[in-house]
Amino acid sequence: ESMVSGGCIISGRTLRSLLFSSVRVHSYAQVEWSVLLPEVEVGRGARLRRVVVDRGCTIPDGLVIGEDAADDARRFLRTDSGITLVTREMLERLAGA
Repeated sequence: ESMVSGGCIISGRTLRSLLFSSVRVHSYAQVEWSVLLPEVEVGRGARLRRVVVDRGCTIPDGLVIGEDAADDARRFLRTDSGITLVTREMLERLAGA
């Protein structure tokens, strides 16, 4: 139940999501109710739920976004309706912490 553009490689699982071109979802990763813009890479074992990921981002292996509202609000931009926005700058800050 996902819309997947050309050039995507999905080894993990997607559910009700929109994947733009050249997205890679590695093994054991889960993407649910999310939008992944072009050239996003979701690392092995990562879990995304109700997330919008900006172009060119690499989600690290095992990172979980969308399951803990307080944690998401601290690390990323989270809307009142529970959608989490992830940008490259946010991921760089996370890696530097």
